[in-house]
Amino acid sequence: MSVAQQEEELFPGYPRGWFVIGVSAELAVGDVRPIRYFGREMVLYRAQSGAPIVHDAFCPHLGAHLGHGGKVVGETIQCPFHAWRFDETGKCVDVPYAKRIPPRACVKNRPVQEHNGLIFMWNASAEDEKPTWEIPDIPEYGSEGWTDWGSALIDIKTHPKEIVENLADKGHFGPVHGTWANEFGNEFKGHIGIQRVKGVAYPRGGGEDHFELQSTYYGPGYMLTEMQSVLPNIMLLCHTPVDQSRVHVRIGAMIDISNVKEGKGKFLEGYRENIIVGFKEDIAIWENKKYRARPILCDGDGDVGALRRWYQKFYMPQAEVGY
Repeated sequence: MSVAQQEEELFPGYPRGWFVIGVSAELAVGDVRPIRYFGREMVLYRAQSGAPIVHDAFCPHLGAHLGHGGKVVGETIQCPFHAWRFDETGKCVDVPYAKRIPPRACVKNRPVQEHNGLIFMWNASAEDEKPTWEIPDIPEYGSEGWTDWGSALIDIKTHPKEIVENLADKGHFGPVHGTWANEFGNEFKGHIGIQRVKGVAYPRGGGEDHFELQSTYYGPGYMLTEMQSVLPNIMLLCHTPVDQSRVHVRIGAMIDISNVKEGKGKFLEGYRENIIVGFKEDIAIWENKKYRARPILCDGDGDVGALRRWYQKFYMPQAEVGY
């Protein structure tokens, strides 16, 4: 069996779970956006009620793309071609020039939720369309003294499995990031994957920073890292497949600046830039590496095998894994 066949067998199609497809503040009531994820053209819009809604993009009538020229009318989206309107479930509820609406006139609806200033969509195969877990709210989000995410979106040529493997990759901290993990461990339970690290970082501006962090994946594409460092912060890493070879990655950080008295704007700019620069150190590896289905590992590498078994379950039917 070739390497490509091994990969397809392990990771067929796209993983099941909640994935970030937008930022709440960037989608106003009445906004319509064409989006493309999981190899599919879709439309994202915010209805008059404030609810974000996602449908497959193409009108069942004559195939117009609802995301290019479509309009929000109440709780519906109106096709730019012949003004057919579809409600939040994807059902056609109005054809302005017809007496009867064809019963099969509908567009596929996708489950959507908003949490922590982010818009999530549930991706799954046809038999697993109902979400089986929820995205938790962050108590600090919106609290006094804490910033917003200040996130950036990066397009990467890789497969999401490469990004996820960092959760178990103890050995890359020093060579790639100049950060040393003195204590390192993983835990996998259901749809949650956890990394715990205590170590020392050497910031680009000089000095030494002793840190303790816990990174938690809630499903295969949404990770929060709680870090106790010079300033408490929560880092965001979301990765959503565009297709089989491209991933949209959103990174950011909520920072507790209640004890920063002067120069907050400049400080935040520098802190977040450090996060982005650190993440880009990984990108150069991911975009040029080859996936090893059977890697040669040593005792200091971290539990890559456990990570891969956990991640592979998001490609398996819910009935087999229970989530």
